[in-house]
Amino acid sequence: MGKKAKQKAKQAIETPLDRERAREADFYARKVGITRDEALRIIQDAHKPKLSIVAKDGAKSK
Repeated sequence: MGKKAKQKAKQAIETPLDRERAREADFYARKVGITRDEALRIIQDAHKPKLSIVAKDGAKSK
C-alpha cells in the first residue's frame, strides 16, 4: 500500500468520527452558548486517554 493510499484510508476511517464530533460540538455549543471551536476543544479534551502515574513500588498515586 502506497503513501497516498494509506492517507486516503486513514481519512475514510476518521471522517465519520469527525462528522459525529462536529455535530456533537454544534449541539453543545448551541445549548451552552459557546462557540463551536470551544465546544470541539472541550469534547476532544474529554475523549483524550487518561494517563495514570505509577510509583516505583507499584502503587498508583493520585
